[in-house]
Amino acid sequence: MKIKLENLGAIKYSEIDLSKRLTVFCGPNNSGKTYVAFIVYALTKSSLKYFRGSEKKELIPNLIQNQKAIFEIDVEEVWNYRNLEISNIKESLDSIYGISEEISNNLFQDFNIEIQQTKEEFKASILKMNFSNELRLNNITIDINKADGSNNLELFLKNKTISKDSIEILNFYLTGKLFSLIGFYPFTTSYILPVERNSIYTFSKELSIQKQEFLDRAQALGSKTDRKDPFHWLMKSSKRYPLPIRDGLEIAEDLANYAKNNTEFFKLAEEIETELLQGKILITKDGDVQYSSDRAKSKKIPIHLTASIVKTLSSLVFYLKHIASKNELIIIDEPELNLHPNNQVYLARVFARLINSGFRLLISTHSDYIIRELNNLIMCSYVSFETAEKLGYKQSVFLAKENIGAYLFQHKNKSSRSVTISPIEVTDTGFDVETIDKTIDDLNEKSEELFFSIKFGKDE
Repeated sequence: MKIKLENLGAIKYSEIDLSKRLTVFCGPNNSGKTYVAFIVYALTKSSLKYFRGSEKKELIPNLIQNQKAIFEIDVEEVWNYRNLEISNIKESLDSIYGISEEISNNLFQDFNIEIQQTKEEFKASILKMNFSNELRLNNITIDINKADGSNNLELFLKNKTISKDSIEILNFYLTGKLFSLIGFYPFTTSYILPVERNSIYTFSKELSIQKQEFLDRAQALGSKTDRKDPFHWLMKSSKRYPLPIRDGLEIAEDLANYAKNNTEFFKLAEEIETELLQGKILITKDGDVQYSSDRAKSKKIPIHLTASIVKTLSSLVFYLKHIASKNELIIIDEPELNLHPNNQVYLARVFARLINSGFRLLISTHSDYIIRELNNLIMCSYVSFETAEKLGYKQSVFLAKENIGAYLFQHKNKSSRSVTISPIEVTDTGFDVETIDKTIDDLNEKSEELFFSIKFGKDE
């Protein structure tokens, strides 16, 4: 899926190919990487949204009675659904970024986003889709298969029994979920770890979405200038925080329920705990996050008393243990946050394993260690197994250059207010980030000059 962005703050125009397994955003601070990451998240996130499509009255009864059903894909309807979702993003920048409508109109005037695909290309792409996915709606689990050349989805209900409440959920949300799956293929949904992730579990009780929305509504209902029907406020979401933080807080408020489900990536999460955290992330029956060190397993430490690396990676560990599904897009802003260089290198290998397990990743990074290790993993694909294994690389972390996309964000010059986003060539030796390389080269040159000045004298 290729998208075009226009007038996103200082970014006047850009084209980004999201079809790669790994997309890397690089560039100086304050160049718009987080802006774009938030937009990608809003575009690929599949939430519970009510969508009234054409009447398919037999779909859910067949699914419940026979444990299976056929969903016929109406290209025109899915096309209209996708355009409606894109239109909603254009009109919701204040909610996405957690700002007022006035500031949004000022910062993002004439903003536009498009998926670069004609209706005929879209129709042809639907026919070529070939995938198997698992859809979870609360406690309902449905396997979805799409065969190459078919215009249908095959649905298989895994629940043997289903409650009236679950039937209502299917009636309201199943069509929208299926439309989203087709309309935004290959993304089933997305999960984001913003830079604020090290605070979400720590301060989730204080930052509670439910509390903030209650306060917002109470203040508005008590205002003399902004009195509205209470039902209006039931339907209105708080804009106090950006969308990724709101979503993170909603998960943090319900950790105990999420923790009841274990994913197929539970063991990978445990490896991260062992290698990086040297301990376990635990969820109490009340939904509080604790940490148990491998050095003192009997002691349970509240998350706010743990090391910064534990706070930073706890949300990724919890996601892999209890939420993750294949084909999801994981977005991580500054994955190197609070990590020692050797842990940054290890995390790059974790990313490769996730990609090779069926995930897609988008990372925004300033880390030369992560980029260099990604380059090593790319080069592993073009040398013998013996060479790679001798250096400590297993085949599970090899990366093919065809699966990698990289982009450099930077201002045109020191005085320019506009940001350009340029694709970086990825070869069989990886990719270079000129802004990082230049800084390293400058430091090396200065170090050499200072070293020789000390050793041989200033004149020499």
